[in-house]
Amino acid sequence: MFSGVVIVIVCVPAFLVFVWFSQIVAGCFALREKRLSQTAVPVALFRTTVLIPAHDEGSGILPTLADVKAQLGPHDSVIVVADNCTDETAEIVKAAGVDVAIRVDPTRRGKGYALEFGVRHLAVNPPDVVVILDADCRLGEGALRRLASHAMQKGRPAQCLYLMLEPEGARSGGKVKVFAWRVKNWIRPLGLRLFGLPTHLFGTGMAFPFNLLRERDLGNSRLAEDTALGMSLAAAGYPPYFVSEAKVYSHFPVSQAGSEQQRLRWEKGHLDNIVDLVPRALAKSFRDGNLALAVLAIDMTIPPLSLLVLVVIFCEIFAGGLVTLGISSVALAISSVSILLLMFGTLLAWTAVGRDVLSFRDLLQLPLHAIRKLGLYRSISTGKAASSWIRTDRMKAPADENYEG
Repeated sequence: MFSGVVIVIVCVPAFLVFVWFSQIVAGCFALREKRLSQTAVPVALFRTTVLIPAHDEGSGILPTLADVKAQLGPHDSVIVVADNCTDETAEIVKAAGVDVAIRVDPTRRGKGYALEFGVRHLAVNPPDVVVILDADCRLGEGALRRLASHAMQKGRPAQCLYLMLEPEGARSGGKVKVFAWRVKNWIRPLGLRLFGLPTHLFGTGMAFPFNLLRERDLGNSRLAEDTALGMSLAAAGYPPYFVSEAKVYSHFPVSQAGSEQQRLRWEKGHLDNIVDLVPRALAKSFRDGNLALAVLAIDMTIPPLSLLVLVVIFCEIFAGGLVTLGISSVALAISSVSILLLMFGTLLAWTAVGRDVLSFRDLLQLPLHAIRKLGLYRSISTGKAASSWIRTDRMKAPADENYEG
């Protein structure tokens, strides 16, 4: 009986590693073969509005606005929601010739509330497509047209490739974050796309047919509101589509404190969604026969790469200890296979998208990097992660920087 329980405990992370590994292999294959659709509908055939929620972003929003304005079609527009700002965000946006909607509600704080406010504002004269973009992001060449075109063509949300760049002088830990981000936001969604499956929403670079947003309950303070929105749309029959040829860029925070604060919010939001959304999503997907929702629920259950490494290492140590007691060798075999898949998958991903940012020596130190993050998960478990919308101290890139290189 005890041996059976142990095997079940070890099999759960082993299953997640297998799913993760399958995504990595498929994503690397798709990247290598360049099986990407480049079709696009002319922007002039429909109206697109770029909606930018902004909280105290006055110091760095102008490059983002310049990128957006350069890619607008003749019938397109951009609006910034200045949400509970204490700086001059609204004045700076107006001076740049961009429409701004000012929202002041200290009791309802969060990006979700800002998006809800913006959508209601647009409902007076609704566009065909809404593209949501964070105020500190930069657009890759042609990103707006490609993203909006896919949303219009498919009648469902479209998510661009959202990449994070390291600030100048970043240590190896920063390079690991860039690599892990590429695995999560690039290779894995690309693998799902190769199988004809949807992706999660990443919070920025998201395009929606306006009617889909009009029907959503966006007003909430959830840390990972984007993922919850994607799950809700998938449950309604509109799973998000990954448009990897449209790119959006941002920077990790400059300071160590800012980086830790950001990571706390992201990973707490991810773990909260696993607990809050996955059980209900799986139950609904089985009830409705909704494969897309089931895939997103299972994909969400896969923890961040560092935590996945920690879980697999723990399972190996735990199973090895049981073997020394003569209890079970099956659990050790399963956990050992999990470690091999995790190692091989990480190596494949590094070969595909990591060699330009992470040396092989740094790659070998990934388990140590994961162990150093134990303190972060302790902070999450004790409730120290911020739950409100806080501006991140990112490094701002100059408006003319070439992100395509």
